[in-house]
Amino acid sequence: MGVSASMVTMPTNRDENWRYANLRPLAKAKADAVVAGFAPRTAIALPPVLPGYERWVFVDGQFDAALSARTPDTCAALLDVGEAGDAFAVLLDSEIATGGIDFALARVNAGRGSRVLHIDAADGAQARIEITFVATAAAATGTSYPRVQIHAGRNAHLRIVERHISAGATDSSVNAAFDLALRADAVIDHCRLQNCADNASCFDTLLAHVGERATYRFRTVTLGGLSSRSTILVKLAGRAARCDLTAASIANGIQTHDVYAEIEHAGAESVTRELYRGIATDRGKLGFNGMMKVNEAAQGADSEQSLKTLLTGAGAEAAVRPQLEIHTDRVRAKHGATTGKLDDQMLFYLLSRGIDRRTAQTLLQWAFIEDAVSRIEVPALRAEIEALIAVQLNEVSALDGLLGKP
Repeated sequence: MGVSASMVTMPTNRDENWRYANLRPLAKAKADAVVAGFAPRTAIALPPVLPGYERWVFVDGQFDAALSARTPDTCAALLDVGEAGDAFAVLLDSEIATGGIDFALARVNAGRGSRVLHIDAADGAQARIEITFVATAAAATGTSYPRVQIHAGRNAHLRIVERHISAGATDSSVNAAFDLALRADAVIDHCRLQNCADNASCFDTLLAHVGERATYRFRTVTLGGLSSRSTILVKLAGRAARCDLTAASIANGIQTHDVYAEIEHAGAESVTRELYRGIATDRGKLGFNGMMKVNEAAQGADSEQSLKTLLTGAGAEAAVRPQLEIHTDRVRAKHGATTGKLDDQMLFYLLSRGIDRRTAQTLLQWAFIEDAVSRIEVPALRAEIEALIAVQLNEVSALDGLLGKP
């Protein structure tokens, strides 16, 4: 029997880690109804398949074989919930069931979703997989619940590209969940683009366990949706485990984008590098809460945070909070957070070179957000994102010479 949303204590803005999220769409969405059926395929325009990647496409949470392009030797498969039986899956399911309020949306996802995209890379395996989630249904008809489990064996190397897009301008409701587990010396490079329709609401929970000497690199760019919230919970469980987290957001109009990222250093000599760049225009709102936990056993842990936001509208708001919870003396921790406006000196310099004010402001915004986007190592995806950002900044012509080419 599935878990009803009404049976789960849902987060509110009174909960510390949810203070800056726009949770109103959660109350309006038909959370206990799973979207059934989707728009005709002719209404869905997808970006080109990335070179060397197999593609899995889900429409309103349901797999669409006709839009997908799988390889014969794929390590990915569709499974029923609970079918995987892997020890890591059992552990993650247990954490979701017993965790606090930050796991609430993952609990609803686990109870409502019926299928899981299960990616299981054997020891030493390499794979490149693109996962595209398309939202077409209105929130009044139901919520979609995509779920992905990724297990990387010893020395395995996975490249995962995850897209969230819309077909049409509907106010879709999405509650996605990602579970990742990396065994010793594994590497997962994971890039996410969220560019859903302006009225959509996108919520996701990501849990990752990183084993000894394993590396999890996560690059996430949020551009679309009226409201978005990402909850990222990473445990560096093994010695010398590493997490590189880079996030970028642009909130235009009345958009609200919020991220809570908790990195727990449980293994000795574990390393975190965290960078966030966000731009809020008009009445857009941004939130990024970066919590670093260093356990007593994590001696020699090393963490760095760089969190910056840029406000370019009279009603724009941003809240960035680096947090540290340290239980050992043998640790290196560096963090910084700033919220401000465009650099007046740099703006004056560009104006003095004959560049008009609007173009100069756009160039400075571009340089600011590119600090994060440049870390995306998939050239075709980075070029796609840069083109979308140029549109988001409302100045394609000013940035034409800067747009990357795949």
